[in-house]
Amino acid sequence: MIKLGALLAALTLSAVGCGGEESDSAGGEETAAAGGVPFDLAFIDAMIPHHRAAIDMAEAAKSRGLSQPDLDQIASDIIVSQRLEIDQMLEWREEWFGSRRLGRVLPEVLGVPESELGMEHGSEGELAGAADVNAKFAELMIPHHAGAIAMAEAADQRAQHDEIKGLASRIIDAQEREIAIMEEHVSAEHHG
Repeated sequence: MIKLGALLAALTLSAVGCGGEESDSAGGEETAAAGGVPFDLAFIDAMIPHHRAAIDMAEAAKSRGLSQPDLDQIASDIIVSQRLEIDQMLEWREEWFGSRRLGRVLPEVLGVPESELGMEHGSEGELAGAADVNAKFAELMIPHHAGAIAMAEAADQRAQHDEIKGLASRIIDAQEREIAIMEEHVSAEHHG
């Protein structure tokens, strides 16, 4: 269970970052198991590393020579839009919770199983040996986007701040559109 070991290591390293934030009483029983962490804080603390992983994957794919114009555009869009979203979430985190320092990822607060977060792929290693960088980028990014959509759908239902709900809606729209394009490249490689 490599994923469990990696999760435990990540939790240990990030446990220092979960102190000092203000508590939000909105959240009820769902947050009790996670020490009263509000949903919006958990969303930010999960979506920022998720976005960073997507940016790393997009940069790696571009450096390895994405040749399909639509995939290259998706990679460029990910790099630009998700950096902006990270900056915005860090500002919200500081304003609402008193710190820009991320806590650990809490799937139980998000209501999304860890296996569905789409955070298990690395960029460099999996793209480095790919015979077809285009198809491999699409293959890796589709489940990653699906994880972001799952978190965003939870936020659409449970977020306390309208700003998070608005961001969630934008994430769902953009990433569903990108998945539809990327699926054509995976099918062309594996089924064509």
